[in-house]
Amino acid sequence: MAKTSNLREFQEAILAKLKDAANHSGAESSSRLGVVVGSKRFLINLSEVKEVLPVPPILSVPLTKSWFLGTANVRGNLYNVSDLAQFLNMPATAKSVNNRIMLLSTETTAQVALLVDGLVGLRSVQEMHTEPSNDESEQLFSKQRLSDVDGNEWFELDTEVLVQDKNFIQPI
Repeated sequence: MAKTSNLREFQEAILAKLKDAANHSGAESSSRLGVVVGSKRFLINLSEVKEVLPVPPILSVPLTKSWFLGTANVRGNLYNVSDLAQFLNMPATAKSVNNRIMLLSTETTAQVALLVDGLVGLRSVQEMHTEPSNDESEQLFSKQRLSDVDGNEWFELDTEVLVQDKNFIQPI
């Protein structure tokens, strides 16, 4: 039972930071939400994430691409849920208790949710080193490639470019 309450406290702390970032959206924060997608680590600007939650029931939509998982009802609002790993040409996200969906908050679209393998937590980009971009960065909708003090590679996800991609918009 202790693990469950620790996980709950962890999620509540992240949600509190997300809400705080939304309230201070005028000031650019150096904190990013770290997530695991397939074999990659991504950083997402806190102002671009509305909420992170466990995976709710998802109603599949026939005749769509495999990465488009379907629609989920989150407190009376319908969200289109996509498996980010599959969309980025990685193997499908394996079902796990660590899986989460991120409800995105972008200027150009609403009601978009991304399935990720799990959360890593908050990371400061000020403590990371910028690495030279490569072709993989573009394919991963990355603003930049970074490395942390432990040598882990991170990609900063550009959610605006992702949700405007013609393939992402039309999952049929």
